[in-house]
Amino acid sequence: MSRSSLRRLVGRFEKELAPFSTALAEEFRRSAEVVSDLLEPEEVALWAEDGLELARGSWRSWEAASEYFRATPQVLPLLGFAALQQWSRRGRDLVELSSSLAAAYFRASPGTLPHLSLTQIGDWVMLGQHLYKGTWRSSSLAVQFFDMSPALLSQLSLDDARALVRFVDVLAERSYDLATHCLSTTPTSLAPLPREDREAFLRFAEVLAYTGWADARSYLEKGPILLSHIQASQRSRFLNLTREVAGQEGRQAFTFFAEGARSLSQVEGEFHAYLLSLAEDVATHSPVAAMEFLRSLPQVLVRIGVGDLHHWHAFGLALLETSIEGGTAFFRLESTRSDEVLESLSSRVELGRVAEVLRMYCKALTGSNVAIHSGETLAEKNIGWVTSERPSTEGTSIYLPAAVDEWQDKVENFAVYKVYATHQAGHLEFGSFDFLFERPARIFSDQRHDLETQRGGPKKALTDIERFFDLFDDRRLGSDLFAVVEDARIDRLVAQEYCGIRSSYRRTQDRELEKRPRPEDLPLRQAFLENLVLASLDGFQRMRWPATMIGLLRNALGLLRAVQQPEASVEDSAEATVRLYRLAQNVPNIVSDLDQQWQRLEEEMELPQDLDALGEALFQIAQSGQEMPYESPQPVEFRGEFKPELVQLLMRLRQEKESKQTQMSPQPLSPEQLQQLLEKSVEITLSEMAEGDLSESSALFLANLLKETAPQRPEKRLPYHEGQAPPGMPRESEGELEREPNYSYYDEWDFRANDYKPRWCRLAEYSLAEGESQFFEQTLVKHASLVAQTRRQFELLRPELFRKIKRLLDGEEFDLDAVVDFLVERHSGHQPTGKVYWRRNKVERDVAVAFLLDMSASTDEEIMKHERRFGQDDFDGDPRRYFSWWMSRRAQDIMTPPKRIIDLEKESTVLLIKALETIGDTYGIYGFS
Repeated sequence: MSRSSLRRLVGRFEKELAPFSTALAEEFRRSAEVVSDLLEPEEVALWAEDGLELARGSWRSWEAASEYFRATPQVLPLLGFAALQQWSRRGRDLVELSSSLAAAYFRASPGTLPHLSLTQIGDWVMLGQHLYKGTWRSSSLAVQFFDMSPALLSQLSLDDARALVRFVDVLAERSYDLATHCLSTTPTSLAPLPREDREAFLRFAEVLAYTGWADARSYLEKGPILLSHIQASQRSRFLNLTREVAGQEGRQAFTFFAEGARSLSQVEGEFHAYLLSLAEDVATHSPVAAMEFLRSLPQVLVRIGVGDLHHWHAFGLALLETSIEGGTAFFRLESTRSDEVLESLSSRVELGRVAEVLRMYCKALTGSNVAIHSGETLAEKNIGWVTSERPSTEGTSIYLPAAVDEWQDKVENFAVYKVYATHQAGHLEFGSFDFLFERPARIFSDQRHDLETQRGGPKKALTDIERFFDLFDDRRLGSDLFAVVEDARIDRLVAQEYCGIRSSYRRTQDRELEKRPRPEDLPLRQAFLENLVLASLDGFQRMRWPATMIGLLRNALGLLRAVQQPEASVEDSAEATVRLYRLAQNVPNIVSDLDQQWQRLEEEMELPQDLDALGEALFQIAQSGQEMPYESPQPVEFRGEFKPELVQLLMRLRQEKESKQTQMSPQPLSPEQLQQLLEKSVEITLSEMAEGDLSESSALFLANLLKETAPQRPEKRLPYHEGQAPPGMPRESEGELEREPNYSYYDEWDFRANDYKPRWCRLAEYSLAEGESQFFEQTLVKHASLVAQTRRQFELLRPELFRKIKRLLDGEEFDLDAVVDFLVERHSGHQPTGKVYWRRNKVERDVAVAFLLDMSASTDEEIMKHERRFGQDDFDGDPRRYFSWWMSRRAQDIMTPPKRIIDLEKESTVLLIKALETIGDTYGIYGFS
């Protein structure tokens, strides 16, 4: 066919297409110019005829024909003419269903066909048809699929695309909006995933659509991020495991997936294969238990190592074979057996398990009731402490880390706790916070007052420690020196007084020495402080100092040795600090280049020497480098945080509170004084003071301090007046919030697992306000005869237990407490008393009674239905008088209310209380609901 004949052919088809749409005819003409160069004239005619047939297919099918002509120049080089006809035929089939589907099919073909083989084109079309259900919403979803096919099939194989379509199809049955959203976000969601993980990811999505379709959106958005934390080679295993879970616990499938992935992300990737192998073993019995196993891993691996995990796993696996519920609870850590197994395998010691033992231990050391709390409790108070991992004290309680896991032995870790507690108890027992500026030292002569006079005389200070630290221009340096000296004094006194702790103390000190930096790597002044720390830890072999300045350090070590004498007091530590500060001021804080001249020091120390001979050496060293900012020494872990300035401030506030209660009028602490303390103190570090106004931070700090030092006051019942806040609700003018209840935790029996759930029930203990005496008195009058009978019966009772008279020279049995005291005193070299017996005193009773009342809502029910004083049919049926009849009936009910269960409980308690008071027994009243 000639060129002119081809033009006539094109012109003829253009005229036939023009009635459908001028845009369609224009699109045909543009495409024909390209296609005529690629096809024979007969093929061009067939191609045009296919397009014309498309346009005639249905209403608006010309849009599909337009897309067909537009796509042909791009599709033809990919397919060839024979495949092109198959391609157009599939489009004509789609037109019979929906012209919009056919248009979307042709529109997407140029971008999609490069990712498909010729045999796969039909499968692709079938996927789009699968989403079409004959409705406009399904048509929109199918069109969206075709439009997104270039992006989808660039990331997915056709098999993966099938899984995606099944997933979207199931979602569409629940929500087309959700299905549309998930389909639109799939390319973005899958982009971070490696290609080999996408199949498993989509297969789990398909299962999730059936069982927990509401979580589909969250899965697509968060799933790839969660999977990225799992070792690449183990992601498919994890997804397959979660797919098994989805079959049993559909609604929880995504939760299990997310929490399992987060748990594995907290474990080193090299262990993921091993952990998933263990989980797969559990899954053979229960997929849900397998996911519980994964979810619990972070908590379990905190207590035991990966090497011991198989023991815990094997115990739970054996339990699963006998009880699915029991094994699941075991791996969920809701089983006492699980907790016991972990405890037996773990070398970790938790404070909650040993706090009571340590409390009694510290009470024995200090002679006072010292509470033991977690360091997190102190940090949460926001009164100056922010670190929860190191031990500390605020003067009344000792705060320790929540757990200790330094050694592979539980006994050794408990010994670490004892060392922590002993050092803090030493601060309380040996007077670290009892410093008085005016009290003289026992060893050193007084230089504090001389230094204060040189600085212009005494300045107003809140505490004696603050007054002492005001003597130093470099307050941080003075505070660090005092801490080193006082810690050294306390450690030496502990070693002298308590021989039993020496080995544990020495072991902890040796471990601490291994963590210390080398002095030669620090600037000189910081190296000076570091050597003092090493000396206080008996680490003389690790000490290094320039040979030309060895006399200066020997002077400092002599001062440190002086405060380690038994008679030294905290005032001696202060005097030693003044002298050490003068020595430290002579040392420039520069990095010395005299590496070859650093010398080891032995334990032998000389008395203080004259510093004149060191002047030339100090001058030479000062010229050899640039002064650097001073930084405090690395903390000594077992000594914790030592804040004497802040502790004395708290002690003063407590004294002020006590003085107010005894009608004394001390000078109150002003906000201005507190702000001055905040500005100059190096001890107070508030988490809220990182940013913001200092005045606001100081106000918050003062509020926290006042709350911390507030005395315990009994609650008062406030009368309620109209217009006021109800009782129990804080008013804006009230300064203090209601006191928090005391919480206790109890195990709960799980009959399904046949085991206890540890710490499952929380019991809140409140102290209720005292009621009025009217009910008590009315009950006694109403039941006077019963009161007398009850009292007579109680008077006839024989005493169940007599009071013990302890610490006697002779008696019925040994008094164990007295025997222990006797042995301790004799072992310590004192002359013990021989009063180690007790006997019964047959005069006084030693009996106490606890009433436990059921105060639940069920006790508000009537004991018996109230007998009516009027007939049930006394209403005459006149609707005009119904309201007045109902009011009169209601008034009779109010005048003679029915007796409830709680009323009977209260009356019984009143009668028993009266009887107990007659015979002198003590009692307490408790209720539960």
